[in-house]
Amino acid sequence: MNKVRITSLVYICFLTILVIGCTNANSAANDMIASVQKKVPFTIIVPSYFPSDIRTIPSGISGPNTNEITKSIEVIITYYGDSSDKEIVVSEVNINVNQVPNGSYETFNINGVEVLDEDIEIGSATQITHGFLYTWNRNGINFEVDIYGYGQDEGKKVVESMIK
Repeated sequence: MNKVRITSLVYICFLTILVIGCTNANSAANDMIASVQKKVPFTIIVPSYFPSDIRTIPSGISGPNTNEITKSIEVIITYYGDSSDKEIVVSEVNINVNQVPNGSYETFNINGVEVLDEDIEIGSATQITHGFLYTWNRNGINFEVDIYGYGQDEGKKVVESMIK
């Protein structure tokens, strides 16, 4: 009887620590984005859906950077997965032009927003990682989402979560 009670208490403590850890991780991610948000003239939109093995705390935030010619401001947020070939890079820039990819691409529509979808690859001499590049423009903000190491269906879910 005591052994069952102790096991239950250990389990409850473990769950409590797990919930607190997740809450703190989400809070840290929100704090990082909020800090950059104060410096840009547009609302930063982050995915609300991530593949299960992506760390939702950004591993890097670049920007805001200002383009001296167009005076546009860009923010780039990078998320990594559980292996080096899994990565999501979200770029947002306040320029009212949908940047068309260089190669062949497809389009699909989410809630009235046309999204361009192109197959891409990154790599080195020893390893190539396949991915997808999604671009769209909404309300004067150009979005580019590069997704490596995941299938097209997962990529579309990430994009859909940003467009809603």
